[in-house]
Amino acid sequence: MEILWTKGPMKGRDLHGEVRRDKEIAYTTALTVLDRLSKKGFIRKGRETGTIVFSADISREAYQNKVAEDLVRKAFDVSPDLAVSAFAGLFPRMAAKDLDRLEELIKQRKENGSLK
Repeated sequence: MEILWTKGPMKGRDLHGEVRRDKEIAYTTALTVLDRLSKKGFIRKGRETGTIVFSADISREAYQNKVAEDLVRKAFDVSPDLAVSAFAGLFPRMAAKDLDRLEELIKQRKENGSLK
């Protein structure tokens, strides 16, 4: 995803070459991952003169939000009590402004059932 956000749309082979700079990965494995990301709505596959071109179909911020939401949802599915306890254990490492924002979000949720 980072490569597509930074460099823009790319052909599969070119994208594989970029990924291989950091990780030893087979071309077919890279295409499988790209296909899965496409099915999840993160990457768009388009055709350019018969060649498939991949591009990011979600912003970096939206992607990060989705990944974080999925992690939190999975933690809550396992044990809501443990998830809340683990999250609260992070408070000492959080900046005051982030704690204030969290407090505001909780207050909004309690008052009207929605987050803004």
